[in-house]
Amino acid sequence: MSVSLLAVPAVEPVSLADLKAHLRVTGGEQDVALIALTVAARATLERLAGRHMISQGWRVHLDALPPDGLVTLPLRPVRSVTAVRVIGAGGEATVVPPSAYTLDRASEPARLRFTAPVPRPGVPIAGVEVDLVTGYGTSPDSVPEPLRQAVRLLAARWYETRADGSGSADLPDEVVRLADLYRVRRLVA
Repeated sequence: MSVSLLAVPAVEPVSLADLKAHLRVTGGEQDVALIALTVAARATLERLAGRHMISQGWRVHLDALPPDGLVTLPLRPVRSVTAVRVIGAGGEATVVPPSAYTLDRASEPARLRFTAPVPRPGVPIAGVEVDLVTGYGTSPDSVPEPLRQAVRLLAARWYETRADGSGSADLPDEVVRLADLYRVRRLVA
């Protein structure tokens, strides 16, 4: 199973004005740098927490459907499935109708249950494509405040240390603790 990004978030969970207020920065000289720091902080926290904050489009590539017809989706949180396609031997894509599957968003992680027969892929690798929309919503207000605060804190840390050349890869403890609130835990036997 692999994933590929189809559509980046239209907005960030922390606006430029919000970050500038947090930093007590006035004027526009640093706007480009602050926007870049916000994007990098969001991406870092999404990886750390294992969750996408703002709505974005992704494609999950499967070699085939499991025999039981249940696919555990690797991205969180899943808002919707926008398309499912099966790739034929000639590379043609057959669209699976939405009536042939059900999205279980209540599960963590979300699952896709195929409830009707689906053609077998005609290619041995990446024969099934599932297009998803992930994230908490389309606006910053839809993102849980602890995650938004973690973005502010991380972007602020990077902004404050940009000129000291420390280049520390360590994330601040408070940022890690906030992300941990949303990280999915796995039990290992």
